[in-house]
Amino acid sequence: MKRTAGYNNSVAYTAGYFQEQSPTFLNACLAMQRVSPPCVEKFTYCELGFGRGLTSLVLAATHPNGDFYACDFNPVHVRGASAIRDEARLSNLTLLENSFDDLAQGKVELPLFDYITMHGIISWISDETRAQIMRFLTRYLKPGGVVQVSYNAMVGCAQVLPLQRLLMLGAGGGNSAWTKASEFARKMVNLGALHFKRNPDSLGRVEGFDDHDERYLVHEHLHEKWTPFYFADIVREMAEAKLSFAGSARFAYMSPVGWLGEQQRKMLETVSDPVEAEELRDYFANRGFRSDIFVRARAPLSDVGLREQAEHIHLWGNPAVPYRTAVALEHATLTRIDAVHKPLFDLLHRSEMTLAQVFDVPGFAGLTLDAILKRLRLSIAVGETFVRYGETQPRAAADRLNAVLLERVERGEAWGALASPRQGGGAGISLLDQLLLASLHAKADPIKAISRDIDELVARVTRSLAATGLKLRVGNADVPPKEINTRLRHIFEDSGKALVEHAVGLDFLAAQKISG
Repeated sequence: MKRTAGYNNSVAYTAGYFQEQSPTFLNACLAMQRVSPPCVEKFTYCELGFGRGLTSLVLAATHPNGDFYACDFNPVHVRGASAIRDEARLSNLTLLENSFDDLAQGKVELPLFDYITMHGIISWISDETRAQIMRFLTRYLKPGGVVQVSYNAMVGCAQVLPLQRLLMLGAGGGNSAWTKASEFARKMVNLGALHFKRNPDSLGRVEGFDDHDERYLVHEHLHEKWTPFYFADIVREMAEAKLSFAGSARFAYMSPVGWLGEQQRKMLETVSDPVEAEELRDYFANRGFRSDIFVRARAPLSDVGLREQAEHIHLWGNPAVPYRTAVALEHATLTRIDAVHKPLFDLLHRSEMTLAQVFDVPGFAGLTLDAILKRLRLSIAVGETFVRYGETQPRAAADRLNAVLLERVERGEAWGALASPRQGGGAGISLLDQLLLASLHAKADPIKAISRDIDELVARVTRSLAATGLKLRVGNADVPPKEINTRLRHIFEDSGKALVEHAVGLDFLAAQKISG
């Protein structure tokens, strides 16, 4: 068995951040699905297969009350993430270059964990390696501990299996594997292969190759093992590690989902097995990806227990997302017709509240706790509302990490998110916005600096654009090099203040840095 266990280790992965791996976010997910979460005053956490490390770096920076461990068997990943950890002085993050077999056998001294998370990795490894992960979970997860696992799922990936096989055939050996694989797939499309005519999902993936980072595509498709799983099969494997399904780590997927038709809902009500019912929902939605939460010794929350947990769940409105009556959720569009959604939206956009305070709003007195939860889950799912479990932690480590990431972005590295203590994790931000923020980040008052130091700011972003190779675009056209300085000046003057306020709203910057 090769040490990479079927996983393509030839190139470094892209730098993605996944909020559903945040311990405080997972606690909110659990409580809002009536499952008792672990205590987060002091906890231990492990990420398996951390890639470029952005998720673990951000989580360690925003949870100084946690001891974080992260493991990856790609030495390029470990070296890169370690350098950032050391620059940001994240003393609560231990990075390991070990195989899952090393961990499962106890070859590394580790504590027992409250949280173990993994994004996508189980779909990309061999059956033997997946069994090693299950042994690791059995050995190192505490009673009451939480496992978050995301994976390519059936039935939504049914059309992709033949495409993945085709890409592996086209890749061959040696260098330029993705170039050869993608050109081979396009050739098959152009030659009229009936598979693509009868499988539009597969065709759509080929047509969308140019929209994705090549490193992502290599790690998504060019593995010796690439396995989408039925939900019930994952449940059975997790049960062998004494783990029970506790719900989804994605609010859009939480049951009962709002998009079910009346006849679909009635059909599911006749299914007594919750695992079977969940798998049938995958058919109704044609889900191709899942992010599930499993718990050792699952403890349901009564109304009393839910109200106790609600004291720790903080909710506030996202100012960047306006209220819409019709909202997109998974494959469907929902029309919100009752009289509760808009007042709830307005309430949370006025100030941050705990879930307990929302439960006690006089205007919601006629609603059950579950009815309020259902509407809140939808609001979170469509991006109107942010959620965090527990109090905001001190921000010093998050500020150090953001400074390091922004400096690296200026040197041409791609990091798609920054740390947000208020969110208990991070949030995505565009590369251009990162470059603009990088020029402002060290300023004592960024808004005053926009007018006072604008020549310096423009020159700095211009240098960064040259270093990154990023094209400055206005509308659908690239800005000519001779016009970049003028355009950047206009961007700072017209949108700089709004960008800073947006960064404060997302908690990338401390509010006290901003002038009135």
